[in-house]
Amino acid sequence: MPLKKIEQSVHKSYHRWVLENMSEIFAKVDPYKSYFPNCPVQKTHYFSTEVQGHAVDWDVTLNFCNNKLKSGFMIDFDAVKKLEPKNHVTCNIYLVDADENKFFLGRKNRKFNFTHPFFGTMRPSTLCLCPELPNTIDKLLPNDTMTLHIELITYLDDDPIFPSEYMNYIHYPDPSLSDDFSELYKVQDDRDVMIYVQGVIFPVHKRVLKARCPKLYEMVDHHQQTSDGNDNQVALTDIEPEIFKRVLEFMYTRKVEDLDDHAEDLLEAALNYELRRLKNLCEFSLMEHYLTLENSEEVKKLAMSFGARQLLRNADFMQRNEYNGKEVY
Repeated sequence: MPLKKIEQSVHKSYHRWVLENMSEIFAKVDPYKSYFPNCPVQKTHYFSTEVQGHAVDWDVTLNFCNNKLKSGFMIDFDAVKKLEPKNHVTCNIYLVDADENKFFLGRKNRKFNFTHPFFGTMRPSTLCLCPELPNTIDKLLPNDTMTLHIELITYLDDDPIFPSEYMNYIHYPDPSLSDDFSELYKVQDDRDVMIYVQGVIFPVHKRVLKARCPKLYEMVDHHQQTSDGNDNQVALTDIEPEIFKRVLEFMYTRKVEDLDDHAEDLLEAALNYELRRLKNLCEFSLMEHYLTLENSEEVKKLAMSFGARQLLRNADFMQRNEYNGKEVY
C-alpha cells in the first residue's frame, strides 16, 4: 500500500537573511572560548508574519561557535513577545548557495499554549547545526556572503503532526547537474531520441541523457548500435508514463515541481536509473511529508527495498526515541 502523505492546514512564510563580510565575522570567533549560551559572536534577524489577521514578530539569532562554516553554529528561534493567538509553529533553516540551491540545516518545533507561566521569558528554542555541505566555500559563501532561507510553518490545526526535529540529512553532490538544460526542456524540434513508455512517446535530447542519466544513455546507445544506427526509438516497461515525465523534468531542470506528491514512485525510478540526486530529494520529501511514528515500520521496509539509507536511518531513529511528532517541548 502506498504511503499516505501528511495533509495539514498550514500557513507558510519565507524570509531571507543575508550576512555580509563573513570572513570578518569568523575572524572574531575564538573556537576555544566560544560555547553556548555565551557565544561572543552573535547575529540576530527579526521578521514578522501575519496569520489570520494576527501579526507576530520573531527573532532568529546565530551563535558562531567556531571559525569555520562546516564546524557548526547554533541558532536560537523564538517569538519576540507573547504569542496571540497561541499557534504551533515549525521553523526550518536552509543555507542558500551561489546557484540558489537550498541545503537543509535544521529545524525547531514550537508548541505555544495558554498554560506556560513564564511565556514572556521562555528560553528560546536552540538548533545546534553541524551541516554536511557538499559545495566549496566559494559556492556556499559567494562574495563572502552567507544567505539563509527561513521557512516558518504555522499550523492551523489544533493538534498538528510535527516533523522530526532531529532529522539526519546529508546533501550528496551530483556533478552531472553542473550543466543547465532548463531551456532545452522547452524545445521539442531537435530531440533526437524517442522513448516509448507504455504507449506514450517522450522525445528526448540524447546529449541530456548522456550528461544526466548515463544508464538510460547506455541503453539508447546500445540499442542504436545493435540496430545499425537507424533506430532512435527505445521502449521502457518498468515505469509509468506519469512518473517518467517527472524523471525527464528532473533531468532537464534539476527539480520536480510536484515531487512531494510522487516521492515514493520517484524514489524507485531514481534507484532504477541511478539518479543519485533525485533519490536524495525523494528521501528528504518522504522524511518531511510522509514519515510518522505510526508508519515508521512500513517506511523502513520501503527504505530497505530501495536502498534509501537516510530514510531508513531517520525512521529507525524515530522508533528508537519514541518520537511521535506531536509531543513538542
